[in-house]
Amino acid sequence: MGRPYTKEMQHLSETYSWALDAPIESLIAGVSASASMPLVAVGSGGSFTAAHLACALHQHYTGMVSKPVTPLELISSPFRVRSLAAMILSAGGSNIDIISAFENIVEREPRRCMVLCLRKDSKLTRRAHSYRFVDLLSLNPPSFKDGFLATNSLLAFSVLLVRAYAEVFSKGSSLPHEFEALLSFSSGTRSIKGLLKDCAPLWKRETIIVLYGPSVASAALDLESKFSEGALGNTQLADFRNFAHGRHHWIAKRGSKTGVLAIFANDEIALAERTLRLIPATVPVARICLPSIGPVANIEALIAVFHLVGAAGEQQGIDPGRPSVPEFGRRIYSLRVAHEMKEDFTSPEKTAIARKLGCEVQELQDHQDFNLWQDAYRHFVERLEKASFGAILFDYDGTLCDERDRFLGLREDIIHHLTRLLQSGILIGVATGRGKSVREDLQKVLPKKLWRGVYLGYYNGSDLADLCDDRHPKSSLESSEALKAVLDAVSKHPIMSAIATYEARQTQISVQPKLAATAELSWRVLQQLAHVHGLRPVRSSHSIDLVQQDVSKRSLLALLEGKVASGAHVLLIGDKGQWPGNDYDLLSAPDSLSVDEVSADPDTCWNLAIAGCRGVQATLAYLDALQIFGDTFKISVCKLTSLGLPLRSRR
Repeated sequence: MGRPYTKEMQHLSETYSWALDAPIESLIAGVSASASMPLVAVGSGGSFTAAHLACALHQHYTGMVSKPVTPLELISSPFRVRSLAAMILSAGGSNIDIISAFENIVEREPRRCMVLCLRKDSKLTRRAHSYRFVDLLSLNPPSFKDGFLATNSLLAFSVLLVRAYAEVFSKGSSLPHEFEALLSFSSGTRSIKGLLKDCAPLWKRETIIVLYGPSVASAALDLESKFSEGALGNTQLADFRNFAHGRHHWIAKRGSKTGVLAIFANDEIALAERTLRLIPATVPVARICLPSIGPVANIEALIAVFHLVGAAGEQQGIDPGRPSVPEFGRRIYSLRVAHEMKEDFTSPEKTAIARKLGCEVQELQDHQDFNLWQDAYRHFVERLEKASFGAILFDYDGTLCDERDRFLGLREDIIHHLTRLLQSGILIGVATGRGKSVREDLQKVLPKKLWRGVYLGYYNGSDLADLCDDRHPKSSLESSEALKAVLDAVSKHPIMSAIATYEARQTQISVQPKLAATAELSWRVLQQLAHVHGLRPVRSSHSIDLVQQDVSKRSLLALLEGKVASGAHVLLIGDKGQWPGNDYDLLSAPDSLSVDEVSADPDTCWNLAIAGCRGVQATLAYLDALQIFGDTFKISVCKLTSLGLPLRSRR
């Protein structure tokens, strides 16, 4: 084996040990929140193999369709990403293709966006840090430098991904503590040395057909990638059954120049062996039979692939980790083609309309109702900018407080804006599904002399009080009979009691799934219970509330409207404006803005933030665009800014 590649391979054990213990909380959070969505994973080179593995894991654990794509595929694709989860993977986080892919996907606003990068201080991680809704895992592995084939980065990605999915779904990753445990094959009876001996006849053939089982597809893909990138030989990939549909004809015509390498897990032995027994005896066949099953088998297969690549390179006198990249190759790598193909998401009007229609910006030109939506947008903006406001009513979680800051409280920049408004005599309302925790959070950060200007609507507007009143929310009122019946049904439900916690108040029951992965199941069960007992189910960023039909956040709106000067309006800002979001009722009123989900109503609930700006960042953009005149204010839509979001790369 070539000396440089040998050195690179020696780091694998260190990489594995590091990846087993690396902190992955942000990745776990992203995977958990994405469990009910399809996934698109983006990567190039070795990171594309990691993207393929991410999709395989997502399908394995969630049952949701997932698709790995290259940056060029992503940027040129017409598929809609607003209802999807997205994952960007990059070892170094600096190449122009992955930066372009990140900019493209984040501005198309997937429901969830994850970024995995193995370099903390990279262009990709700096940009990802700027978007608060992105789940970023950036780590610095042990101090080594990947070779051309990035074996260590791929192993690190694989272990981190397997750990995250196993943690979310409480399955246990089954990854061994010792790296050496991954180095045995054929049900544990054969070593790496024996495997390389079995495969030696293949290196004399012009073409190697790689047959694989479904659980090790990512490893097979990586073998093809490394053989191509290292110029080690021609490879053809096929799973065992796709090979049966005509691909076997290659052996009939070119068997003397062809070898077969089969990679399969322990639970795929029967299919593999029945297939391999029918290969003509003149064709050399080598087997990689993994002792494990599922995701762990894929990592074992990757380790085998790394060694096979080294062996093939040694036989041909090529170091696959240092292949001496030609100048034309460097110039091709540096082309900015994908960057130049990016769609323009910078039009505020088109961005806002695309959110309303749930489509991509580039689809708008063919939308038959586009002109009608343009008129609706312009009418809404004109009406909004003409209005004079004496109060502003916020939702709390997801609007004033980020999901990740739920137990930390408000950010300093939000506190600054709230204080500025209150000092000017502008009233503030906060309508929330929560109880006294919101009052306590606000009392901690706002000057006490300003508390009289803040009004709270606890438990989705069922209990109203100003910030000074510590008697609210009330805890002494009896729950309705309908709520008692539902509470009894939830507590006795065999599934709900296992996957969620719940809390009863006088006008609602709040249910919090223990894992985001169980949120959809919880929602289906609770919808049915709410319907039977005449309650209204709504969803926030962290919980599902079952509320009485007469409860509404609009109660707080009515209170504020009675306190502002004649002719002054109340500006409404929330994040869950599409049913069953808990801001749907509130944001269906006039003068309403969303910082995330919008309804299909052309007259209300528009999201006017720039593309890629979501949640508290969008709230800050709105607040920054306010112009205060005494105890009233106006909003200037044209002054909405990026507020710390990175400028898009120049074309």
